[in-house]
Amino acid sequence: MHPRIIASVLGAVVAATGAAMLVPASLSYLVSDGYWVSFVLPAAAALLAGGALFALSRGRPSAYVSIRDVFLMVVLGWISVAAVGSLPFYLSGFMFPVEAFFNSMAGFTTTGVSTTEELPPSLLLWRSMSQWFGGIGIVVLFVAVAPLVGFGAAQLYSAEAATPLAERLTPRIRDTAKVLTYIYVSLTVVLTAALLVAGMGPFDAANHALTTVATGGYSTRPGSIAAFDSLAVELVLVAGMIFSGTNFALYFQAVRGRLGEALTNAEYLAYLALILFATAVMTASLYAFDYQQSPLMALRLALFQSASLMTGTGFSTADWDSWDPLSQALLIVLMGIGGCAGSTSGGIKVVRALLLTKNALQDAFRMVHPRAVTALKLGRKVLPERLRGSLLGFFFVYVATLVAGTLLMALHQVPLGAAFGSAFACLNITGTAPGAPGDPAFYAELPATAKLVLSLLMLLGRLELFTVLAILTPAFWRG
Repeated sequence: MHPRIIASVLGAVVAATGAAMLVPASLSYLVSDGYWVSFVLPAAAALLAGGALFALSRGRPSAYVSIRDVFLMVVLGWISVAAVGSLPFYLSGFMFPVEAFFNSMAGFTTTGVSTTEELPPSLLLWRSMSQWFGGIGIVVLFVAVAPLVGFGAAQLYSAEAATPLAERLTPRIRDTAKVLTYIYVSLTVVLTAALLVAGMGPFDAANHALTTVATGGYSTRPGSIAAFDSLAVELVLVAGMIFSGTNFALYFQAVRGRLGEALTNAEYLAYLALILFATAVMTASLYAFDYQQSPLMALRLALFQSASLMTGTGFSTADWDSWDPLSQALLIVLMGIGGCAGSTSGGIKVVRALLLTKNALQDAFRMVHPRAVTALKLGRKVLPERLRGSLLGFFFVYVATLVAGTLLMALHQVPLGAAFGSAFACLNITGTAPGAPGDPAFYAELPATAKLVLSLLMLLGRLELFTVLAILTPAFWRG
């Protein structure tokens, strides 16, 4: 391993986190909420410590960096950012250290779970910023730092943006990072403007744009989007969540004049079809089983929650925990599937669900026709056979991790339903689930060790399992 390179990357990331804290510190000073010191002190410490670590560990560029270096710097980078980002929550007096780390990890991984909703404006903005940076900012930062410390960004990008089908938008990874940044920032600006037109105030619009594009779901109101009671706001957010849950590569294709290719992408069509199907079924179910809902209100509620939970955003306009069992079951399925690969959403991703379904159907076909040769395709593209094993391996690890997380939560005497729901919500980085895991009070009352278990599940879900699990294996540490 190369400790110097790892230290350089960590120093840069920590310093960048400290610099970002100056934004909510300025807001706190302007609105006089009394918490600007809670940002200035950790910001100064992070800038000094991170800058010094970066400067002292820089040296002659290394010709080779192993995949172990890459995995370790990615995992340690996320943990460092969450640790530094937790300091304002702790220094403000709102949270104890482990609780602050839990909330910070929930922010940067875009999980969106919280132990409290009663926070001053500066801390609300910091939560939103942590989700926005966690959505793609940290990925871009890692890629930008890579050349400065003497190694290429390709491995780092692959470890950060783990997707089943690797896709470069440009020949150079650094240029790809720039394209993703332009797309991400443009979506944020457009969504902020749209929310202002829809009737939100500037502070609410900016915060909700940050957390929508990141598919994180933090809101400035304890009642989430239901507190605004605005159809215009809901429609803007539905569009924002669907766009944010789309593979960002499709936007690049559209801008380059390949709009037809982008709109006929197999994963994108399946993604939209799932949202429309769930919306239609839930609309009928809500109208049939809840006589207080008119057809239009049922459609409004079903569409918003389908888009919210499919993308892992987690906004809510209703207490869907009280909905009929069919609607709840559909929402749980959407949470597990998630949005498109190459987006900031959670879940196993639509492309994996689609290919696993195709593989299962082909296995059934080959039982009847043993000599048949069936190629695994995505649209018109024939995929390599080795991908079958990778898909099945990922799904097994996903299920095993979910089971292990449930058992660890049950070990803390959490009831089975809540143990599964909290593990499911954190692994899929949706931050909500039926029953107790949908309530911040549930997480606030958990013991510190349970919060750490859920923090690990968030990190596993954000980095799509293998990047984190790799460093936990004995083989990783053997020479």
